[in-house]
Amino acid sequence: MDTRTAMDTELPGWLPALLQLASPALPTGAFSYSQGLETACDAGLVHDEASALAWIDTQWRQAFAVRELPAVVGACRAVAARDAQALQAADRAFVASRDSAEARAETRQVGAALLRWLTTLYPGGAEASLAAACGHRLAAPAGYALCCAAQGLPERAAVFGWGFAWLENQVQAAVKLVPLGQTAGQRMQIALRPRLADPLPDEGWSFAPVASIMAMRHERQYTRLFRS
Repeated sequence: MDTRTAMDTELPGWLPALLQLASPALPTGAFSYSQGLETACDAGLVHDEASALAWIDTQWRQAFAVRELPAVVGACRAVAARDAQALQAADRAFVASRDSAEARAETRQVGAALLRWLTTLYPGGAEASLAAACGHRLAAPAGYALCCAAQGLPERAAVFGWGFAWLENQVQAAVKLVPLGQTAGQRMQIALRPRLADPLPDEGWSFAPVASIMAMRHERQYTRLFRS
């Protein structure tokens, strides 16, 4: 059997695009944000592999998967409908849910980087036109949804990729901050992988007060490696 031929028939054609958008090499600067994890380490709340895993798992269940991933879904559907007003409304609602200055700055900066990627590599596409109709001012979930649509990614794949990228970024931040060895990081990623199959809520919500306090404290932290 020709293995190459078998892979061509079994793997979806959009898989390389998904891997590219989920890669830490994507020039968005997302790797420079810890989303409060740096302050949690500074405060001693995260100090080893077990506490790092518990922190990331809690933030996934109480904030990211229940608020940010539904925002990606909403943005994907607005993009599919070519509805600039709906995309902007969903974007405003998401930015309003960010409860620290750093969190708002992060999602806007990553969103701007994603739109630069989109308009540079797909300048004549419908998604670039939709970005222009929104004034090229969209936060990360909306910018990511536009990039996914430009490369023909289905909604489910887009959500999966955004979730995987967040988990990987949080694990790598923990490896640097705790610090942990690379093997511990890989062990954590394996433990967190099942979270990618978690069902999403019908309506986005979040309740992560400790993480919010850590994010706000990070704005005044004396020494920092990360931007959030």
